[in-house]
Amino acid sequence: MKIRSAVLVVVLATLSAPAVADDGDALREAARTGDLASVRSLLDQGVKPDSPGRHGLTALGVAASVGSFDVVRLLVERGADVNARESFFGQTVLAQSARGKHPEIVRWLLEKGSTDADGAMDFAVQTGDVSLAKQALASGHLEPLDLLAYKKFVEGKDSKASPEIRTLLAGATVPRPTRKPFTADPKRLAAYGGRYGGGGNAPEATVAVRDNGLLVTITGQPELAVTAIAPDLFESAAGDAAVSFFGRGGTIEAMTVNRNGDLGRFAVSPAATPQALPQAEAVPTEKAARTAGRPWPSFRGERAAGSGDGQGMPLTWNVARGENVRFKTKLPGMGNSSPIVFGDRIFVTTAVSGKGDNSIRIGLYGDSDSVDDVSEHSYRLLALDTRTGALVWDREVVRTKPSVKRHLKSSQSNATPVTDGQRVVVLFGTVGVLAAYDFAGKELWRRDVGVLEANDPQAGAAQWGHASSPILYKDLVIVQADRVKESFLAAFRAATGEPVWRVTRDEPSTWSTPNILTAASGDELIANGQKVRGYEPATGRLLWTLGPNSEVVVATPVVSDGLALVTAGYPPVRPVYAIRPGQNGDISLPEGQRKSAAIAWSHERGGTYIPTPLPYRGLLYTVNNNGVLTAYKLDSGEQVYATRLPMGSFSASPVAADGRVYFASETGEVHVLRAGAGYQLLATNTMDEVVMATPAMSDGLLLVRTQSQLVGIAEGEKLASR
Repeated sequence: MKIRSAVLVVVLATLSAPAVADDGDALREAARTGDLASVRSLLDQGVKPDSPGRHGLTALGVAASVGSFDVVRLLVERGADVNARESFFGQTVLAQSARGKHPEIVRWLLEKGSTDADGAMDFAVQTGDVSLAKQALASGHLEPLDLLAYKKFVEGKDSKASPEIRTLLAGATVPRPTRKPFTADPKRLAAYGGRYGGGGNAPEATVAVRDNGLLVTITGQPELAVTAIAPDLFESAAGDAAVSFFGRGGTIEAMTVNRNGDLGRFAVSPAATPQALPQAEAVPTEKAARTAGRPWPSFRGERAAGSGDGQGMPLTWNVARGENVRFKTKLPGMGNSSPIVFGDRIFVTTAVSGKGDNSIRIGLYGDSDSVDDVSEHSYRLLALDTRTGALVWDREVVRTKPSVKRHLKSSQSNATPVTDGQRVVVLFGTVGVLAAYDFAGKELWRRDVGVLEANDPQAGAAQWGHASSPILYKDLVIVQADRVKESFLAAFRAATGEPVWRVTRDEPSTWSTPNILTAASGDELIANGQKVRGYEPATGRLLWTLGPNSEVVVATPVVSDGLALVTAGYPPVRPVYAIRPGQNGDISLPEGQRKSAAIAWSHERGGTYIPTPLPYRGLLYTVNNNGVLTAYKLDSGEQVYATRLPMGSFSASPVAADGRVYFASETGEVHVLRAGAGYQLLATNTMDEVVMATPAMSDGLLLVRTQSQLVGIAEGEKLASR
């Protein structure tokens, strides 16, 4: 709970570059490893102690975050700025040290002149460090409003603050500092304006620019006039209210309002409100025609299209009462991979922790921590019967300790298997195993592809686990292996596992699955990343590149209407690109241009973070983690509408069938919307458990994987209570 922060943020530790590019990089790498002798040698050679790396990260910030106290002391002695901030999250050196849980460094930095008393007090309250809290109070840099907020926080019903901290803060006072004149940048000032919050019963705020300040109006509260006192920070004339803004990479994502210590946090609202369909376009009562059953052979079906048209998907169901439910099958372990279907078989992967840790943390947060479970895991492939959900066979692919920890909302089994109807291919990236089985459960081959260690490309410290799924192209299995070092794209013979081609990729960790765009000009393998790239799928030859793109890339490229549609939603760059086939070279758009011969249309902002977009019936649907749903016209990119879905955060990707679009939230609500040029919610169905995996649709069966089970949903069926 850092008082002036709008959301919980992630510390920058260091970039895990595969090679040292210059002296500044060498200094930061030596700081990361605690190599005091190398740090001293580089400084002696004239390397500047504050030589900035990517996003302004300095060696001092690196050393403070990893706890290299000797290096911290040396760098400060040589002139490193204790108040330096990295530019992506805007965090101070002290905040980076606190995030790394190094109290002795936090204390020392405060002694050496760090002005981040707020960060020090936040750390003191969290850890119950009374002496550090006293030091923050005595520093002269703690704001009275921040102190009031801490007082109310520690006395709150959910507070776990120690009695000593509560007693200290109860009697503490700090003076209001003398302000130096500050003039906000006019462009930045204008960017603060707009709508914040809202949705459900949450209050809504509007922000308007007024002179060198802002006028903030919050539902049910008096208007608040504030003046700029620092970048992204405003205060009322009486000093009884403050407004601050937060956004990664220079963006504005949220606002915090502090009125006499009472905090209100407001995320930026979507640009538009829901649009109701005209009454004449009411939902038809007749059911869509049912066609022959089709397989769902890979992540989100054939070519990740996500369409179950003609497969007889239900609109409503009730898991608790068993209405329109065919089966509920308990799954061992934990996995965020999606089920696939071929014929009468369902295939799903899982990882069973020896420690028994199936914990998951859902919701909207910026915490990059990993789950501390590297116990021996059993990595497994299960085959189930589509008619009953019964287990047909269970194969342990490998039993070992994972080399990479998982993210708080991730698992050790994130990659969805893929099948061609003869064999099933699985990939467990954190142990580097790619393997194939036949439909009877017999192992056909396996390959060691190397541990696919993936972490935050900005931080480089927290391990997040692997997620990209294998795909099939003709007789090839293709794997996108973007990791901390030595990323690559590779193809293997599907029948034998024999390597066919392998190309290196200049990419940090990504979690995106590649896709195939079929066109008269030739098939193209589309791989998302910090640069979007097109390859020749038969050989791996690079065809084209496109940028800029987000630095953390998760969503799978999708193909529709002869276009490759690529999006990513991690700031500061959040683009949506519609790419025409047959391109060569660098097809990046010139500054200020939104389309070209290669790019049918694009948007600088609007890209989504985790869920893969859905092209369906002339529209492209994107949904972000926070439930902001946007629909674009596929042919032009024109925004049709934008809204926020009723509740929850979202990791699963949307799917569609028979004029309906299905959105599964992390909290287990599956919202069913009418497809088309207007927003209309048809139904909300509750799964009664966390849902992270994307649903599957095949031959009358909707499959939803929850945290502990696989639920088979089918029209007209009734599962007896158990």
